[in-house]
Amino acid sequence: MFEFDAHFYETKIFIGGKKEYTLGEILKKYLSKNIKGLEDTLHKCKYYANNLHYPEDESEAKTCNIFLQEAIVFFGKMDDLIYSLPPYNTFNRGENRLFCLLNEETWLFDNEPDLKEWDEYERRHPEYNDYFYTTLPLNEIKDADLIDGILKFNDKLKSFALEYVTFVEDLIKVKNVYEPFLELLHSQSKYLDNNETAEVYSAFMEQTKGKLYPYEKLKPSGTITISHTVLKQKESSVLCESYHFSTIGAFLYIELFKGMEQHYLPKKCGYCGKYFLLEGGIFSDYCTRPVKDKEGKVCRDVGHRKKYADKVKNDPVWLTYSRAYKAHYARYMKKKMTQAEFQKWADFALEIREQALNEEISFEEYAERIKK
Repeated sequence: MFEFDAHFYETKIFIGGKKEYTLGEILKKYLSKNIKGLEDTLHKCKYYANNLHYPEDESEAKTCNIFLQEAIVFFGKMDDLIYSLPPYNTFNRGENRLFCLLNEETWLFDNEPDLKEWDEYERRHPEYNDYFYTTLPLNEIKDADLIDGILKFNDKLKSFALEYVTFVEDLIKVKNVYEPFLELLHSQSKYLDNNETAEVYSAFMEQTKGKLYPYEKLKPSGTITISHTVLKQKESSVLCESYHFSTIGAFLYIELFKGMEQHYLPKKCGYCGKYFLLEGGIFSDYCTRPVKDKEGKVCRDVGHRKKYADKVKNDPVWLTYSRAYKAHYARYMKKKMTQAEFQKWADFALEIREQALNEEISFEEYAERIKK
């Protein structure tokens, strides 16, 4: 269900050799997805992982059908969520997985149902035509081969439910781990070199060292296998690094680290708060989405101005620079300075501003010299 192949070539990803994504695009979509109640959903998945089995005693046998129908509906809704997300939204969905799994083992449910209960079941679930009913619980079965078959069936059900447990944990990890890690990576408002990235990674791993749960750690779930594949394009062929992922968490982990190498990473816009994809060009804290009520303006336009205004408002070094810049620009406009003189001063002002920000010179010296 959750397994898929992905082929990486430069800044492109080919899923199944066909669907093409930009590196970082799928992680961005998961970061942008606001899914409510994930902790409750995880609890429910774990509940079914522990309780989804052939009835062990008479009390479980009596409620077996209703329990299984509730599970079928629950996992059907889980599939609705999964198939709304990439890359699964490009796959053929097929029938309800649990329903199909139970129908593979109809020999376990071959007793005649209670007719009244059967009528009620059909009324409530017209989409399904099977009734999972048994009157013989596990503790009453004597046949060793039958018991062995039931235990293997139970293992199938548990493995099935645990797939969903891992999927939900991977979704939680996106918010609990990937989001704060990316914020740390982008906190300097620039692309980091390998050494700087290593320092951020080490610091983050140290912070999460004592975490207990899988969704609190920057680690892949499931398994990853690597090989190489030649994909034929329209006019040429490309040699791709190919991966087989057993979980979406395994894929997102590889996409994150390949994105760090290429500087193709999702980032939260400092103005609108939505995620956008940095694509290795000029670093920006802001996206290019249009700003409502500001015709012709995008977040990048408005955000940079706001950021500068905040610096001027809150930092005396920037305030002094802004006042000096306006004064010198006014001189240039009144032709009291030539363009060459203004440019020379502007370069000088930037230099000493950085010295003041880095506390290489005192604020008093900076304020005096920038006026000249």
